[in-house]
Amino acid sequence: MSKHVAPHRWADALAGELGSAEIAEMEQHAATCKRCDRARVRVQRVSDTFPVIRQQASPELGWDGVRARIHWTISKEKRDTASHPKLVRRRPLWPVLAATALAAGVTGVYFVVRAPGASAPVVVPIAHAPESPAAPLTALVSRLAGDVMIDGVRPADPFAKPLGVGTVLATGDGRVDLQFGEASAFALGPRSTLELRSFDANTIALVVDGSVDLEVAPRKPGQRFLVIAGDRTIEVRGTRFAVKHDATGTLVSCQHGLVTVRDTSAPAVDTVEVATARKAFVPAGHHTTEAHAVPLTADELVTLANATPWSTPGWTPDLATRTAPLDVVAAAPHRAVRVDGSELGAAPFAMRVAPGRHTIEAADAYGKLRKAGWIDVTATKAAHFEALPIDDVPSAPVGNAIATRKRQLATGLDHARLRQCTRRLAKSGLTGTYVTYEITVGAAGAVDVLNVVDTDLPTETAACVHDALAAVHFVAGGAATWRDRLAL
Repeated sequence: MSKHVAPHRWADALAGELGSAEIAEMEQHAATCKRCDRARVRVQRVSDTFPVIRQQASPELGWDGVRARIHWTISKEKRDTASHPKLVRRRPLWPVLAATALAAGVTGVYFVVRAPGASAPVVVPIAHAPESPAAPLTALVSRLAGDVMIDGVRPADPFAKPLGVGTVLATGDGRVDLQFGEASAFALGPRSTLELRSFDANTIALVVDGSVDLEVAPRKPGQRFLVIAGDRTIEVRGTRFAVKHDATGTLVSCQHGLVTVRDTSAPAVDTVEVATARKAFVPAGHHTTEAHAVPLTADELVTLANATPWSTPGWTPDLATRTAPLDVVAAAPHRAVRVDGSELGAAPFAMRVAPGRHTIEAADAYGKLRKAGWIDVTATKAAHFEALPIDDVPSAPVGNAIATRKRQLATGLDHARLRQCTRRLAKSGLTGTYVTYEITVGAAGAVDVLNVVDTDLPTETAACVHDALAAVHFVAGGAATWRDRLAL
């Protein structure tokens, strides 16, 4: 781009009227041109004031005052024309009249007409066109773990109620994830509070004290997303970022996208931009301009990615009626759990899932994720899965303990009971089914662990087979753990 960028082109870019390629070319030029960069900043600051101006009530001013201003404006035009007959008016008068009415604080729709015999047009009000209120938004809890309070109480069913403007969330030793769009969600960290101060289609404003991770889909022109952290306001157009605010200051970390941090007291002056893979820390009591964005380390990027808020696929406002909460418990505390291939953190926790079969993996004593089983979930009906310990016995028992225990299982298994389990399927012509199970038998002969980790059977039939396996009696002997496939 060889020429300077006109200010009105920056305004067009902010309004979403230019293509991405042209905007990129303008931004690239501004990076090397101080004059165009200053123009871009000025236009951005003016644009940021428009939503505030729209929310201000117009002053009470009668039409008599407006008419008086118009009268003196027209009279001055007449006097100037009479004094200078050769003076030619190069610009129409109606913009001056309309600007006079707007400067007087009168809002609405106007017609500029010329009355018969009049020498100048007259501004005629048609009707006031009130701005329709923005559509309110709602958020749904998508994951919850530990001590969480909503509006000052611990909810009995946090997944059922949509949350809107005015909601206050607080966590102790816990975390709560909320979703409000297909690719928009936030997660409040431990010992933090968050208020939904504004929550509609035009403006989302979250007030946070503590830590919050956010993922925001690209905003449309006119839409704003703000995070207010003490004396700092963080604004984004669409990004994945995190904010941590405490007594020491405010830390903003950006995984991808662009985040603007500004001082609430001087939003048009003190700003700092945090781009992809960068962070900025503003100490308490300091101005934002004193902060500088620095690159994130590799470990910080991994931590930021792992803390991404959980979102249920297929978002619609009626998601609560098409999904169900799944409660996952691990017998061993603080074991990592993966559901359908997604890392969900340490159990216990509850999450929102779609109906269907879900595979669950749990970490063993060495941190390795192993398949713990699966569960079928139906819409609106809460489900529970307990990931039993599958690792706390030696993987290689002494001697022939595994072979011995396998023979005892084959001898003690009630095959008539198994046939009864699959009788209905067999009558329907469905044969060749299977169950893959994992079992741990202790030295005393007790079955310590028994999980069905894979099968092509319906839930009720698989549960029947599980019970038949659990009914096998083992005598005292060597402890053994093994996994096997049972053909039915």
